[in-house]
Amino acid sequence: MKKLLHVIAAVMIAVPMLASAHGPTRQMVEEKIVIKAPPEKVWAMVKDFGALDKWHPAVASLELKDEKTRVLTLASEGHPTITEELESVNDEKMMLIYKIIDMSVVKTITFNSKDTPYYTLPINNYKSWISVKAVDGGSEVKWKGKFYRSFMDNPPVPEGQSDKDAMATVQAVYTSGLENLKTIMEK
Repeated sequence: MKKLLHVIAAVMIAVPMLASAHGPTRQMVEEKIVIKAPPEKVWAMVKDFGALDKWHPAVASLELKDEKTRVLTLASEGHPTITEELESVNDEKMMLIYKIIDMSVVKTITFNSKDTPYYTLPINNYKSWISVKAVDGGSEVKWKGKFYRSFMDNPPVPEGQSDKDAMATVQAVYTSGLENLKTIMEK
């Protein structure tokens, strides 16, 4: 009985400690836009893995390393890069899936006595889905991503590296891209 009480006491102490030591949680952002253009036309632009620079205003240039790997150079200060890998293209469902496999470090700070890198985007383990479907004589484009914040340790979190910062950044990427896609497709 005494042994059982010790086990229960140990569990009661450990469980709250484990709960606060879980690190970041997976986040999700989803944006949609309706475009007055045929789905086939919109899909032809979206599915071209080597053409993101043709419709996303943040991408200054794009280099295809092979048919499944692209390196985006961004238009922002310092021209940071993002390397992405195509996982699948489904013409029937009009869906493209890709993930980020590498990003430039734009700066490094010392935080909690450790060197902490700031990447091109404040995200980690990012995977994304872009799909096109027919709606009301046009197309609906949906862009969804799942990711973690880039700072993978427990709080406190360095400035600009929180879940909120990660979500706001991804939402801004999606919104600006989708709005520009709409402008181009509706010309």
